[in-house]
Amino acid sequence: MARTLQPRRRRISWLWVALVLSLALNAFVLGAFVTERIGVRKSDGGPRVVRMELRWLKDRLSPEAVEKIETSVGGLKPDIVARIDRLKTLRAELATLAAAPVPDRAAIDANLREIRLEVGAMQEQIQSRTFDAVLALPPADRAPLAKPAAN
Repeated sequence: MARTLQPRRRRISWLWVALVLSLALNAFVLGAFVTERIGVRKSDGGPRVVRMELRWLKDRLSPEAVEKIETSVGGLKPDIVARIDRLKTLRAELATLAAAPVPDRAAIDANLREIRLEVGAMQEQIQSRTFDAVLALPPADRAPLAKPAAN
């Protein structure tokens, strides 16, 4: 009986090793897929608001054209970072106003108005620079913008 028990034990231990290795490999592949799917990619560290503005152009224009636009918009980075810092300060002030035992609605509204103005100014600045760069491209490079985007 000892002989029949020994080979069976080895086969079961090899099955467990194979199962664990298979699970590890599946976890790795699933992790790589999810990471790619949710868009975790290397970034140049530029502000996300700028990357969001350029995203719709990347599927329509050539990589060279997009690079020219990114270079043009990249010059705004210091100003955009300063605007984002200003927005953080305004939001911190808004939180303080809202947390007061008796909130001052007029002060909250004024703060919200400042936030909207700052966001609007930042968006206008980015969009203007983006389209200045787009319009500086040769007509042949801009032509794909007329086609519907691929979903």
